[in-house]
Amino acid sequence: MLVKKLFIILLLGAFAINAAHAEQRLTFGAKLLAAGWNGDNGAGRTDFESDEGGQFGLNISYKLDKFYTGLNLQRGEYNFKDNAPDKFTLAGRVPSSKVKIQQSDMDLLVGYYFWSQVSLFVDIKSVTNNWLDEPYEQSFFGLGLGVSGYIPVNEKWTLFGSFGFIGNGKIQDNNDNKVGEGNSWALEAGTVYTINDRHFLNAGIKTRNYSFEYLDSTKQDYKINALFIGYNYSFSL
Repeated sequence: MLVKKLFIILLLGAFAINAAHAEQRLTFGAKLLAAGWNGDNGAGRTDFESDEGGQFGLNISYKLDKFYTGLNLQRGEYNFKDNAPDKFTLAGRVPSSKVKIQQSDMDLLVGYYFWSQVSLFVDIKSVTNNWLDEPYEQSFFGLGLGVSGYIPVNEKWTLFGSFGFIGNGKIQDNNDNKVGEGNSWALEAGTVYTINDRHFLNAGIKTRNYSFEYLDSTKQDYKINALFIGYNYSFSL
């Protein structure tokens, strides 16, 4: 409830600013991630690790003085030659192996720079895992908080980082049945190279961790680690 109230306050506050006297900036970006997915299906059960995988991401953000909002989208496929994440249904868990899973990831952010180089944000997150070889899909939804910041090194280089977490999210199957609950956190760090005042390159590392507990009290934990490179186009309004 506290997170929802903060999200509403930040959103309303952004529109309350007199746009005519505040700096406005719009940014479009693309990102390529080389990623690996590994984890375990709970105590006494199988471990799993993808042998191929990666994602492509798109983002758009709008900054109004100290307020900002943004939408980040990522999608990619992961191939598991051996053991894979178990599928969870109302009838219980179903082992999975030798499959390809497509993951789609969405983050809707609203934040505010409480300090000159550090911001707090609220994140509406959705993650969908689709078993491409089988008729099964699993989704994770949650509302969380995060912090981000940056440190200019010189006129061309800037370091940046962010951390966010979802304390209590809902897990659904492809029929929108609730099959469990979970939490997640994500950490990203990297550097930005400024080509000019509109064109920017970035590179860094990103890790996402998920911990799920299903209706039968069994658990599943996994993480996705990635290296990424990206490009942003940004301009003042």
